[in-house]
Amino acid sequence: MATIIDRGSSVASTGTQTLSIPILGTANPTTLATFGLFTVTGGSALLSTTVGFQTTAGVPSVIFTILRDGQPIFNVGASGLSLLAITPINITFLDNAPAGYHAYSLVVANNSLNILLNTASVTGPVSFDGISIG
Repeated sequence: MATIIDRGSSVASTGTQTLSIPILGTANPTTLATFGLFTVTGGSALLSTTVGFQTTAGVPSVIFTILRDGQPIFNVGASGLSLLAITPINITFLDNAPAGYHAYSLVVANNSLNILLNTASVTGPVSFDGISIG
């Protein structure tokens, strides 16, 4: 039977269209949320996030990345739909992290070939949380 060891979360917004954060290029990823989580030997961290982003021009390609201690451990790409359409992104990831205290971050970047013609912004919601189980 698994035991909950620790819980962490970061919520920037719970509603749709409550934010307007431009998604920049891959050289300047935008940090959306961070929290710390303690893990034990043989345990795991169950991470989940919900983010809403909106196409503001063209057909942007964005990439959401989960970092552990500043290093990427998981990413998922998404493409914008029609102009001004809000796309909800839900990510769940099980991290078999080494024992210790870890800083988790969620970042986003515009991965489009031409980010001047294909733009997007984070509009909300933005929530990122994790549960350490052992």
